[in-house]
Amino acid sequence: MKAAKVSDIVIPLCGRDSGMPMLVVGTDGEYLLLCNGKHRRFERPKRKKRRHTEYRAACDGWTRDKLCTTGRLSNNDVRKALALYAENIDSEERGE
Repeated sequence: MKAAKVSDIVIPLCGRDSGMPMLVVGTDGEYLLLCNGKHRRFERPKRKKRRHTEYRAACDGWTRDKLCTTGRLSNNDVRKALALYAENIDSEERGE
């Protein structure tokens, strides 16, 4: 399994947020800092152990560059990145 890093999209496996795609906005040792821009805002990311998450995909290049250069994203940017991921998943399931 690929190790998740900043700007990757992961799925939490445990807790009430399990199954919802989230963006990794930081790391803290063995913990990942996760947000989705709606229920879990960028200002207060969820701290989740790496082993309780599953890597899904890297986010789009624009979001990755902005997060890595400025270290900050708006909640709207996070929602857009997750929407692009969901759109790609939907098109793959339909076979496009």
